[in-house]
Amino acid sequence: MAKINIVIGDTDELYLNSIVNYIIEHNSGFDVQSFTIKESMLKYIENRANKIDIIAISDGMTDEKVLQSNIPAKVFLSDGSYFDDNNYEVVNKYQKAEAFLNQILMIYAEKTGRADVVIDGGKSTSVIGFYSPIGGCGKTTLALASAVVLAKKGKRVIYLNLEKINSVAGIVSGAQTGTMSDVYLAKKTKGVNVGLRIIANKQILPVLGFNYINPAESSLEINELSSEEIVSLIQDFKQLGEFDYVFADFDGELSNEKITELGVCDKIVAPFSPEQTAVNKMMSFARELSMHEELADLANKIIVILNKATPGVNIPQVPEHDIAAFVSVSPILSDIRSGLSSPEHFSTILNDLVSLL
Repeated sequence: MAKINIVIGDTDELYLNSIVNYIIEHNSGFDVQSFTIKESMLKYIENRANKIDIIAISDGMTDEKVLQSNIPAKVFLSDGSYFDDNNYEVVNKYQKAEAFLNQILMIYAEKTGRADVVIDGGKSTSVIGFYSPIGGCGKTTLALASAVVLAKKGKRVIYLNLEKINSVAGIVSGAQTGTMSDVYLAKKTKGVNVGLRIIANKQILPVLGFNYINPAESSLEINELSSEEIVSLIQDFKQLGEFDYVFADFDGELSNEKITELGVCDKIVAPFSPEQTAVNKMMSFARELSMHEELADLANKIIVILNKATPGVNIPQVPEHDIAAFVSVSPILSDIRSGLSSPEHFSTILNDLVSLL
């Protein structure tokens, strides 16, 4: 990848040195020029021999010559006070240097279509679906906990909730910025790079270690996507090459549309619990898959998990599918909110399940 040429102008020399040093020390892919004097900066810009991809300037450094230049990404460094100028993209200068750099690179990527500056790519991504026709069997808990275990093993995982009513909003909390609303809108808008919106909105959750995008502002927004668009959205996550795993968490509805969506998964974790009603539902689901020849490929992806298993108690059988792994009853998984605050215990509990992914 060709070097990205960045000009940063700010009258605060201490701030300027700090941000420039971070960029230079953490990435060799940038050529950074910094200025505290406006006239010197303008002279540099006017020299056509100097290629500039991004210019980021604070109050006191703006000028009409900057606006008239052909620099793709023009960024105003805000100190938090109001700034209204549609000619600039506004970035808060007083944030972590990593976040600052990511934000100005995202602006550049969106202005130029150069997704390669913010997307690593190159990873072979597996899509793991989490689906069960049984409510309350611990499907989402297993998805979240397994994401933590794999993240702790150094894998890059993103959790994607595709339930009609998102069940993790009150469990997982990340930064307030960035939601699936932006991603859904990009999916519905012709010509928008959905991959860039995924990268712009994702965050790595502290302690837990996996990637996550905050839920949409309204649960109804996902209903605006067709089944084909949901399939395409999952493929957008996969084709980024950013993640080792995409965990797609589906609700329990079984329909032709849901079968289409599940079909894009490489593997499907299908948990059930030992209660007789849950066993009956899982048997009915397995029987349904076996009845239809066109569902054979989907059936082959299913990994049946007995969750909340009690040692020494008779194990229920699902005739059409062997039980691939057992997850014992655990207070850590029973209260997932508390469990996520000390996730180091998940690995032992979920070792058998995670090894199947």
